[in-house]
Amino acid sequence: MNIDVDWGSFDNGNANLQSNAYRDAGSAPLGQNRYRSFTDIDIDLKAVKFDYTRTVAKGTLETGMKLSDVSTRNGASFFHLLPIADSLDDQRTNTFHYKEGVQAGYVNYKKTKGGWSFQGGVRVERTVSDGQLFFKASGKDTTQGIKRSYTDVFPSFSVAVKPAANHALSLVYARRIDRPAYQDLNPFIYLLDELSFWQGNPFLQPQLTHRVALQWVYKSGTVLSVAYANTDAFATRITDTLQGSKIVMIPRNLGVQKHLSLTLTHNLVFRKGWDATLSGVLFRVHNDIAFDAARPLELRQLAGRVNLQQRIKLPYQMTGEIGAYYSSRRLAGANEISRGTSGVDLGLQKTLLKTKGTLRLSVTDIYKGLRSRSEQQFNGFYLRNYGYYESRQIRLNFTYRFADAAAKGPRSRASALENENSRIK
Repeated sequence: MNIDVDWGSFDNGNANLQSNAYRDAGSAPLGQNRYRSFTDIDIDLKAVKFDYTRTVAKGTLETGMKLSDVSTRNGASFFHLLPIADSLDDQRTNTFHYKEGVQAGYVNYKKTKGGWSFQGGVRVERTVSDGQLFFKASGKDTTQGIKRSYTDVFPSFSVAVKPAANHALSLVYARRIDRPAYQDLNPFIYLLDELSFWQGNPFLQPQLTHRVALQWVYKSGTVLSVAYANTDAFATRITDTLQGSKIVMIPRNLGVQKHLSLTLTHNLVFRKGWDATLSGVLFRVHNDIAFDAARPLELRQLAGRVNLQQRIKLPYQMTGEIGAYYSSRRLAGANEISRGTSGVDLGLQKTLLKTKGTLRLSVTDIYKGLRSRSEQQFNGFYLRNYGYYESRQIRLNFTYRFADAAAKGPRSRASALENENSRIK
C-alpha cells in the first residue's frame, strides 16, 4: 500500500514594453504606438494518491484512487503609453480565476499463465471546474463564469504471448484523456504586436483518444509495432484572421484526428565496442476538422522520422557517441505543413575516480539543421513561418555517485501531481 501526498506552486510574472512603428513604401515614418503590459500567473496544485496491490487468484490486483485540486489566479494589465500619462486599455485588461477538481478511481488485474500474460482494467474520473473572468464592459465591472462537470470512463486491456523462442507478441488497447494546459484556458489576449495576438480559450474541452497497438519483439533487440489512434475533440492552436487585417493564435477543438503509424527499433553491432540503435517511424495523419461551418478542412499527410544513435568504446575508459536524425515534411497541428529537419549530435564521456565520477562533453545540432520552416493556408489566407531556437549547444557535465552501486535506493515514486504538472507551459 502506497500513499503519496504532493503540493506544487507555480508563480510567473512578466513585464513588457513594446513599440510598433509604421512606415510607408519608401520607409518614411508614418507613426508609432507604444504599449506596456504586466502579466502574473499563480498556480497552486494539491493531490493525494492511494494505491493498493495484492495477490488474487495467482494474479495481481491493483486498485486505488486520486484526488487533485488546482487553483489558478491570472492577471493581465495593458497600458497605452501617452505623452502625459499611461492609459489603461480596458479591452485587454482583465483577471481570470480557475478552479478544477478531479476525483478518480481505478481497478486493474494482471495475470500470467503458461506463455500468456493478460491485463485489464478501468479508470473512472469525475471533473468539476469553475472559471471566472473579471473585466470592464462599457465602463462597468463585469464577471463572466464558465462551469463544467463531467464524468469519463477509461478502459484498458492487453494480452501478450511468446509463440516461439526469442519471439513475443502483444496487443494493447487504451482510452485516455488529454486536458488543456492551464494557460490555454486563460482568455487573456497577449499582444505579440499590433497585428498579431495570442489568446486563450476558456471553452477548450479535453481531447479523448482511443489507441490500439500490435507489437512484435525479437530477441529483445528488434521491436516492430503498428498503432492506430483516433482522437475526438482534437485540440490544437490555430492561426486565424481577426478584423480582416490582423491574425490571432488561439487553441480550439476542431474535430477528429486519425493517426496510423509503423515503428521499428533495431539494435546493431558493427564490431566489438561499437554498437548502435536504429529507430524509425512511418506515420500517416488524417485531420477531419473545421475552423467553422464555412471552413471545413480534410488534410492527409504521410511522413517519417529516423534516428541512428551510435556508441563507440575508446581507450582510457572513454566512450564516444554520435547521433543523427531526420524528420520528413509533415502535417503539424491543424493545417501547418512543416519542412523536413535533420541534425547531428556528438558526445564524449569518461569515467573518473574509480568509476564513481563521470565527465561528459557534448555538442548538439552541429550544423543548425533544426531550423523550423512551415506554411499554413486556407481560402484568402497564407502564412509562412521561420524560426530557430538554441538547439546548437556545447555542454560540459560532471556527475559523482556517493552511494555504493549495490546500495538500495528509495522506491520508484510517481508524483501525485505528474499529470497536473505536465499542463503547465
